[in-house]
Amino acid sequence: MSSYDGASSAVFLVGIYEGVVPLVSKVFDWHPFLAFPLRLPDPWWWIVSVTVIVVAIVLLDALEKAKKRAT
Repeated sequence: MSSYDGASSAVFLVGIYEGVVPLVSKVFDWHPFLAFPLRLPDPWWWIVSVTVIVVAIVLLDALEKAKKRAT
């Protein structure tokens, strides 16, 4: 069970930092160091950010379902 929790935490953090942070940082003119999508040109950075958010949501759902099946 803890492996599912660890994987969920990792997916959540990557989804936030590589998906949400770049979108918010453009609004507030921040420059986070590890937000890799911000290193891409327009419009690729926001396409990658939105894709990361969608993939993170799908993976979190799959991990939650797998965790429930394991119990």
